[in-house]
Amino acid sequence: MVKKILSTIFQQASQGDMSPLLQELTRVRKLHAQVVLYGSPTGPNWLGIAHATQGLYPENSIEIPQQFSQCLLNPKEQNACIQAIKALQFESVLISGFAPYFIDWIEALSGHVAIRVLYHGTISEWHDAKHQALIGKMIQLGKQGAIQEFRCVKKGLDHVFRTLYNLPAVHQPLSDPILPEGLQKLQLDRSKIHVGIFGSNTFNKNLHNQVVHTLMLPNTVAHVLDSTLFDYLATPDRIVGHGTDLKREAFLGILGSMDLNLYLSFNESWGLVTKESEQLGVPVLGPQDLDYLQQITTAIETEK
Repeated sequence: MVKKILSTIFQQASQGDMSPLLQELTRVRKLHAQVVLYGSPTGPNWLGIAHATQGLYPENSIEIPQQFSQCLLNPKEQNACIQAIKALQFESVLISGFAPYFIDWIEALSGHVAIRVLYHGTISEWHDAKHQALIGKMIQLGKQGAIQEFRCVKKGLDHVFRTLYNLPAVHQPLSDPILPEGLQKLQLDRSKIHVGIFGSNTFNKNLHNQVVHTLMLPNTVAHVLDSTLFDYLATPDRIVGHGTDLKREAFLGILGSMDLNLYLSFNESWGLVTKESEQLGVPVLGPQDLDYLQQITTAIETEK
């Protein structure tokens, strides 16, 4: 019966690029009872989540085609994936990252399979109205029982879900990155201090603060992805751009060539880039992934 249903789904989806995706679902089901879904990166956007998901779940993660946060599958194709997950009788689905279209998937799958969410965000991101809408919907789905478990990458966020909303939540630390062999490092002038500031061009990445303060130190060279963002600083001899569409092996080779890497984001805590830098043996300066709830609780208890 399952084969017949899958055959029908494959035939209905054969006009597009769905067959490889459905074949991946079938492959994963032969090995695992849980399938992990995440959205494909668009340039640097969602790239960290993609790499982190692959590192945590190398055998059972499947990439859903998207552009930024918009799914590239039409409603019929998305429904084909949902029906295939049901037909294959997965015990659970883990959504890694939380693009808005996954809300429809969760609602369609609720009652047929256990659903878990791996959330990579931080509370400080919730100032944005779009993030507020998403987190509000996540909480609602949790209270309704549509989401059975929240796994939080940022330490301490699991306490928030448990304490405020009585939702099942656990801390899911990132795994140590698996580095490809034979990384090609850069041949750099070692009389200079080379500082890597490899974030995308968004406000929260805090790039301009980090580049300007790097240049304030003598004998430093700032390495970035897109050097054209800093043309206004009129210091082209001290800012090196490496491109915004790097393969992971190339990026890691550059990251590992630095004397110091910076990841001083406005609203992100200890992320994948920092773990990769550590694994490559390069010191990294960034905010610690602290349990702020524990710190605040300790401070209040001390005041008492």
